[in-house]
Amino acid sequence: MMQLKRLAQRRLRRASLAWTAALGAMFPMAFGMVACGGAADAGGGDWPAAVGAPEASARQLRRLVNPGFTVGYDTRRGRAAWVAYRVTPVGRYTHRSRPDFIADPRLDTAPETRRYGAGRYDRGHLAPNYAIGQLYGDDAQRASFYYSNVVPQRSRLNQLVWQRIEEIETDEIAPATGTLWVLVGPVPAASDNAAPAGFYRIWLARDDDSAWRVLAFRVPQSVRGDERLDSFIVSVDAIEAETGLDFMPDLAAARERALEARPAVAETFGFAAHACQPARYGERWQGRDGVRLRYDRCGAPMRD
Repeated sequence: MMQLKRLAQRRLRRASLAWTAALGAMFPMAFGMVACGGAADAGGGDWPAAVGAPEASARQLRRLVNPGFTVGYDTRRGRAAWVAYRVTPVGRYTHRSRPDFIADPRLDTAPETRRYGAGRYDRGHLAPNYAIGQLYGDDAQRASFYYSNVVPQRSRLNQLVWQRIEEIETDEIAPATGTLWVLVGPVPAASDNAAPAGFYRIWLARDDDSAWRVLAFRVPQSVRGDERLDSFIVSVDAIEAETGLDFMPDLAAARERALEARPAVAETFGFAAHACQPARYGERWQGRDGVRLRYDRCGAPMRD
């Protein structure tokens, strides 16, 4: 029944897109800005057109296209619902000064900043500052510091687990795949006004036979920081159920089920070999809150 409902929704959406495209050709200025789901891809190749742009089942999202990444912005909650970007191997490192966090000039509402600082939450990037800056340049890095790309993350999550996944994504998975598409965003809490309950990250790439492969993570706000990263692997369907998003709406139903219904194995993209990689900032966290980080529990060398 759910698959039939999805099929009907997609047919209706495609008919709507065809009508919108026809009107857009006649009145291009009137259709210069569209809600998410109204375009073939997330913007600039940030998410593959072949699988379809992410769609929200119960709310409209505003698409904010930046150099190097695209934001699906939830105006009701005042934060991104998803961010899409593409990672390729980083060549020669270029030093770039770290910009300041600023309001997104395209949004009328002021960013919600009261949660940040005083040991409460870090300003957590969704599209990562390092990869976006290295791959797409200064303008892209500055855009990554817009509050539309920032979410409240517990410090232990942001500086340990999230940092570990980001580093592996850029340094290991992108070189292994050649081109890696990424979707990342918050898992909403029960209240729209609360900080996110956790965060998701979805990796998508083609294998040697050009078939799609996917690996999805769901990480809660409360973590130690030294967990096996493969312990956070979940199915895409599980993330969709929590977020109300459809991440690959244009895939054939059978292929979508094959990719989304079950968690991928940790060996996907060679990830299992990096599941115990220590955090770059782990030493400064040793012993804090009475927690001794133990990356050696699964064979990785200690950094302290």
